[in-house]
Amino acid sequence: MSGSYVFYVNFDGMERAYRIHVPPAAASGKPLPMVINMAGATQNAQIEEILSNMDPNADENGYLAVYPNGTRISKVLTPDPVAKQAQYGWNAGECCGLPVTKKINDVGFLEKVIANVASRTPVNLRRIYMTGISNGGMMAYAMAAEASTHVAAIASVSGQVELPTIHPTRSVPTMEFHSVNDPIAKFDGVPNKNPRLVLSVMEGIHQWVHADGCSTTPHAGREIVGAAGSISAGETATPITYSGCRDGAKVVLWRFTGSGHVWPGSPLNMGPKKNWILTGSGRGIIIVNADETMWKFFSHYELPARDVKAAG
Repeated sequence: MSGSYVFYVNFDGMERAYRIHVPPAAASGKPLPMVINMAGATQNAQIEEILSNMDPNADENGYLAVYPNGTRISKVLTPDPVAKQAQYGWNAGECCGLPVTKKINDVGFLEKVIANVASRTPVNLRRIYMTGISNGGMMAYAMAAEASTHVAAIASVSGQVELPTIHPTRSVPTMEFHSVNDPIAKFDGVPNKNPRLVLSVMEGIHQWVHADGCSTTPHAGREIVGAAGSISAGETATPITYSGCRDGAKVVLWRFTGSGHVWPGSPLNMGPKKNWILTGSGRGIIIVNADETMWKFFSHYELPARDVKAAG
């Protein structure tokens, strides 16, 4: 039955939850693709479902939209009237918080979520995709690197690779949406005494270009420019594509200017700054819709039958 539900799974001694939106296409009984969409640090699954507004796209295109919760991000939580005590994060490598220091096995947990969903409704296991914002996007990259036989393709929003090295067992198509003006996940990374841990956006892109065997010379697509006098004035979006990769994969970066740490297509933080809801995240951007763009990207890819691991 279509609609939204919450389920719980026990993993590594913890009870953890995920939300799932089931589209009307499920009534056919056919196995559906799945997009796992992960919240950023200090956020949770319910907020991500609202923030990304992915459910209408799932209904239109006939895929399951799944929103898992991470684990507690910090011992002391910053007061948040929306997230309250449900402030979670992911162990995506170098980020973020308690999930990293406690070495939470989030890769294993997400594999368990895939299996749990597949036990409840028919899932096309060749078409499992990962996305998320900030720490959630970083986790999508971690899944691509560490569980590539479960992931057909990924798209990260405002979250760069947080692994110093990656060794996927297959070529994984990747897409990232990131602004050079992001005030939180900085495009050029954060200085570190260990140069291997600066972790800039381009460092991560180049890791995947190498891992997927792509041409190192990218193609820059048509720049989209916010119309003068509109709420998008001063913003740009340029798709940068590395092709020629093994097995038909591509590595794509949507490079934004003028926007912040936001979900592209969401109306949040558009217009006058005094009306922004996410005050520390920077300006919104709507000249690109992340849900539509990543689904178009995902639709080109599925796992080879030989690589699909049975859910269980």
